[in-house]
Amino acid sequence: MGLLAACHDRIEGHCATLVRLKAYVRVHGGDRDARLAAERVWGYFAQAGRWHHEDEERDLAPLLEREGDGALAAAMARLMAEHRDLERAYAPLEPILRALPAAPIDLPVEPYVSRMRAHMEAENTVILPRARALLGAPEIAALGRAMAVRRGVMPRAP
Repeated sequence: MGLLAACHDRIEGHCATLVRLKAYVRVHGGDRDARLAAERVWGYFAQAGRWHHEDEERDLAPLLEREGDGALAAAMARLMAEHRDLERAYAPLEPILRALPAAPIDLPVEPYVSRMRAHMEAENTVILPRARALLGAPEIAALGRAMAVRRGVMPRAP
């Protein structure tokens, strides 16, 4: 559960970088600093961001569905559908990040950043607290193992 919350913190950090990068590129263009920031953001969303969505969709959602809480299941389904919306919102931004310094001066970080922030707020205030309250140690350990395997990290023995 801590890793899911920490991922949200990292995603927020990358969203903040995107906002700063937009302003920076207007003044400095796609210089070395802009390219490095863009590479970090793109690299995170290309791999860890996708893993995070898989963690929620493949592992957390099924665990929570078993709890039989209809309101929670509905919230989870809505948030999982938002993952596709977030991917579509990010899609036009990705090639621009990869193309710096040839990218346009106005980086289209919206609506992605605002949608992502609203999505994480819902997960942080609805899903994660309910998951912490509902899931027992065995389910949380299974979730952690699945996340470790996805990342190629050998999970510790129980």
